[in-house]
Amino acid sequence: MARKQPSPAPVRTEDRQARYRTVRKGLVWATLFSAALVGLLLGWQETQNYLLRDAQFRVAMPPDLGEESPNLEIHGIKNAARAQVAAPFNSDYGRSLYMVPIRQRRLQLLENPWIAEASVTRVWPNRVRVHITERAPVAWIQIPSEDHSARPALIDGDGNILHLQQPGDFKLPVLAGVTPRQGEEDRKLRVHRFVKLLQDAGPLAEKISEVDATDPGNLKVMQDESGRVVTLLLGDRQFKRRLEKFRLSFPEIQKRAPESSIFDLRIEGSILSVPQEPGQAEQIIRVEVPRGV
Repeated sequence: MARKQPSPAPVRTEDRQARYRTVRKGLVWATLFSAALVGLLLGWQETQNYLLRDAQFRVAMPPDLGEESPNLEIHGIKNAARAQVAAPFNSDYGRSLYMVPIRQRRLQLLENPWIAEASVTRVWPNRVRVHITERAPVAWIQIPSEDHSARPALIDGDGNILHLQQPGDFKLPVLAGVTPRQGEEDRKLRVHRFVKLLQDAGPLAEKISEVDATDPGNLKVMQDESGRVVTLLLGDRQFKRRLEKFRLSFPEIQKRAPESSIFDLRIEGSILSVPQEPGQAEQIIRVEVPRGV
């Protein structure tokens, strides 16, 4: 015969009341939280409507066609065309500042080859402030055209090609051996080697008018030396020492090789006069360079 299971102990009144109070408190907090959330959402919606509709938040329209809004501030322009910098914001004129897509506008600015960095901020109630940092050109280059001519352009220290967007005064040497068809790393290597040459040369770089970096392992420098245009083969190092060697030795060079215009400076203690025409003999000019040069 099966044993009779004992009946569960009766729930005490005090426990029942404690559970009831806990449930009621939870319902009260849930109701308050829901009400607060709804209030916040409604308040945010009203705020958005206010920002979108109130006239004080609108970016002013340009005073005339083709001009920019007086509420657009642009700082940092020197060589980039102002019209091209302002162009991404044309669709923002007359609309609420709240609707201006700041991140998208910054990315559009960075598409301009002249702009290295940009920031776009909202200035309440109705102004857009733009700060740009331009790339710094280090040399002129020649861009080949389809008609076999060439047009000038600039290039910065990282190999970015910069076409002129407005007139400017760039007193820079010409860099040959660099073209848009080269890979980015090849072009950057040549420009970096060129920049190192100028930095290493110091005041001696003022004479340099052109550098040929076709072979980055042997830079060729064209410069004026006492009214005589010469080409100097410098290799890829000791630029200042080799240029100084040539400067100090030039009086002797004038005497011994007055017709020569190409000189190889890579030989320690000597300067090699390179023949310009077939059949001409090379001439080695022994030189002594003072210590410390």
